[in-house]
Amino acid sequence: MQMPEPVYILAVYDRQYRVFRKLIGSALVSNVANPILFLFAFGFGMGAFIDTMGGVSYLTFVVAGMVGYSAAFAASFETSIGAFTRYFLQKNWDAILSTPVTLAELLLGEVLWAAVKALFSAVCVLIVGWLWGGIPDIFGPLIALPIVFLGSICFACAGLAATSYAKGYEFFAYFFTFWVTPMFVFCGVFFEISRFPDAVQYMTWVFPMTHLVAAIRPLIAGTELDPIAILLHTGYIILFGVAAFAVAHRKLRQRLYD
Repeated sequence: MQMPEPVYILAVYDRQYRVFRKLIGSALVSNVANPILFLFAFGFGMGAFIDTMGGVSYLTFVVAGMVGYSAAFAASFETSIGAFTRYFLQKNWDAILSTPVTLAELLLGEVLWAAVKALFSAVCVLIVGWLWGGIPDIFGPLIALPIVFLGSICFACAGLAATSYAKGYEFFAYFFTFWVTPMFVFCGVFFEISRFPDAVQYMTWVFPMTHLVAAIRPLIAGTELDPIAILLHTGYIILFGVAAFAVAHRKLRQRLYD
């Protein structure tokens, strides 16, 4: 595989950005308003019954979890439902691949756009959490944003991997039921994973969401940092993303060219 050209990757990114500007209303509802509603419901609803969790206020705990989940959901949706629509229904990929853009450059452009869109969603959650008093210090969350961006890339690659196997929209019921939903409920977004049975705890460490939340929560909550642990969590996220991208590229090459 030849080395991807950054200019072609950015061209695909620019195409997605131009479409986003025309559909910004619906995009903001699904990628920004939705996680903020969850943040409000759990931060204040459950916060009325739970004072602290993990050594911090429950609102602070939830803010960190929702930052990770909002990025994961936005990136996953963009490269699953969104990418499949461009590939299967609208045939945009066929048009793009008829130009000098390679499949790898197309997929990297999709991942880059999904990651930037996901980071925007995460930043919105951070801002709302800060306004509601759920963030003790703004410096730590700023350091966490590069890790959130890497996590967004990882989840975007996982979404592409799902798209590479999808033959219809019905397939994504499996993706969201067995991938996105477990990350939402089991991976430390709302509760410490130590509260679950051992078998569930072992399972949660397979999901990159658990590692993303574990890496960014100390930074956002302002608790004691373990740099080695943060590096290990980040390394797992990167390796998972690379593997998912390789799977997506190989399978889509087979489907598009063989």
